[in-house]
Formats: sequence, C-alpha cells, structure tokens
Amino acid sequence: MSEEGGDLIIRRILVALDASPHSRSALEAAAELAARFQAELQGLFVEDVNLLRLAELPFAREVGFFSAARRRLDGGEVEQQLRARARRVHQLLAAAANRVRVQWTFRVARGAIASELLAAEAEADLIILGRAGWSLTRRGGLGSTARAILARGTCLTLILQADTCLAGPVLVVYDGSALARRALAAATALLPAEQGYLIVLTPVEGSGEARKLWAQAAGLLRAWRGMVRYRSLAESNVPRLVRVLRIEGCGTLVLPAQSALLQDDALLALLDEMAIPVLLVR
Repeated sequence: MSEEGGDLIIRRILVALDASPHSRSALEAAAELAARFQAELQGLFVEDVNLLRLAELPFAREVGFFSAARRRLDGGEVEQQLRARARRVHQLLAAAANRVRVQWTFRVARGAIASELLAAEAEADLIILGRAGWSLTRRGGLGSTARAILARGTCLTLILQADTCLAGPVLVVYDGSALARRALAAATALLPAEQGYLIVLTPVEGSGEARKLWAQAAGLLRAWRGMVRYRSLAESNVPRLVRVLRIEGCGTLVLPAQSALLQDDALLALLDEMAIPVLLVR
C-alpha cells in the first residue's frame, strides 16, 4: 500500500473464504473495494490441516448438529467436504469479481488457517475476513482466525460480521500520530465522498488539545468533499467508545493499530461488543 497526495492506494485485496455467512459478507465488501480501487481481488481458501489430522484419529467422532447422533469422523469424507467447499467459494468469488469487473485470482492452500493467511497477506495491501467461520465454539464472538490476524498481521485489516456491509457514518479515531493520519486517508476511501459522513474522534482530555487535533485533521481532510464532524473522547476506554458508536449510529469504525484505546485486549473486547465493520490501520 502507498499513499499519494493523501489518497490511499490499494492494489491487492486478499479475502479469506470459507463459505460461512461471515465470509460471504467479507467477499461482498472485498469486491466493492476492489472495484473502487481497481485492485486485484485475491481469494484464499485454506484446507484446515488440524481438521484433517483430527479425522485420522481412530477415536475421533462427530455429533450431528440437529440429530445429536454420534458417528466416526471419516477422513475421506472430510476431504470431499473441503473440496466441495473450495469449489463453492471459487464460484462465489468468480461471480462477485465478474459482477464488478475486476481482476481476480483464487488459491487453495493446506495448513493452519491463520498461518496460511498471515503468509498470504505479505503480498496484499488489505486483508478482509469475517469475524468467525463455521466453528460453533465461540458463537457470536470473534473467531480464533480473526484474533490471530489482528494480533500478528501487518497490513490493513477489515473485519466484518455476517449480514453487514460497509456503511456510513464512518468514525475514525485520530490522535495526531502518523498512523492516525493514515487512518484518516483510509476512512475517506471507504465510501464515496457523495455518500460520506465522517466523524473524527479525538481520544484526548481538554478542549484545547482536542481543538488542536481537529485543526490538524481538518487540514488533512481539506480535499474531502463529504460531511465531517468532530468530537472528543475524554475517557479513552472501550465502553465509552462503544457508547459513542451507538449514539452516533456509526456504520463503520476505523482505528489506528497503536491507538491508546487499544491497550491490552481492548480491541478484542470492542469487536466482541460491536457488530459493525472495523478497519484496523497499521
């Protein structure tokens, strides 16, 4: 990724695919952004090596979701299911990319899901994934793959939940850092200016410091043609941020990765709490 004249340049968008509802929302967002940036859309389906190893164990059993019946986990059947799922997401990716007329590629890898995605994102400017896959172990919460990418990833990361899409208002946290300036550029790029309603949130105490940051942000946004509103967050913590997001009716959140708001596990707590798309800017 590069930035020229304050604009965000994205040439390659990686989307993690597994045919889950969360993954389908990620694909729709990826296709939308690929069209906007005229970027290449790269789809990746990972055959989970841990699942395949589990299927080889003689004592492995699966329980029917509706029937609760137990039966032996069959390795050959698992392989077939993975291949069928890969074909399905390949079709979904092709349809989405052809609909918005962008270049696309699709690859199947075998390994640990998070590790394969982390390796692939080295060649991407933006990675997009659903907040959870098919696992039922964290129903309603953030999945293990999303947690790993957030913790160890290096490029822009967009997390979406099933049945959600990029929408305004876009709230961006701005603290005056270089990464926050990058976050501003990312926030203005998420939606067309004619649809854009941007809320710049400064996580500082004191009206004087807040106004100083607002002036900096206004200078960076002088070419932005959409609406902009500024507000401050005196108490920099997740509950206060969640409250602001709900009051403002925000549709998307943009966060610089090193924000003071993201101490310890604050980002994970935020994503567990909110269902809106979150873009983490690195």
